Amino acid sequence: MSDVIVRKPRHIGHKIALACALGCGVLMVPAILGFLWMWMTYGTANTWTPSMAAVVAFLGCCAGVLYATSVPQPLLPPEDQAPQA
Repeated sequence: MSDVIVRKPRHIGHKIALACALGCGVLMVPAILGFLWMWMTYGTANTWTPSMAAVVAFLGCCAGVLYATSVPQPLLPPEDQAPQA
């Protein structure tokens, strides 16, 4: 049995999700820099520092979920090769 997974091509919804995942990844860079700047300048006692950490975590999770959504599903096997129940 072959281990190659054949996938359907990405349709427009998958492409939009991939573009949004890339956008979240790009927006994560200034958020990380802002978090590090606030952490070094104000420390963790300031309320804005953990808020920036939450922004970084949100954008990272958002990018991960959108990327997972953008991956197309594998093709189903033909009906004559389907396992019998």
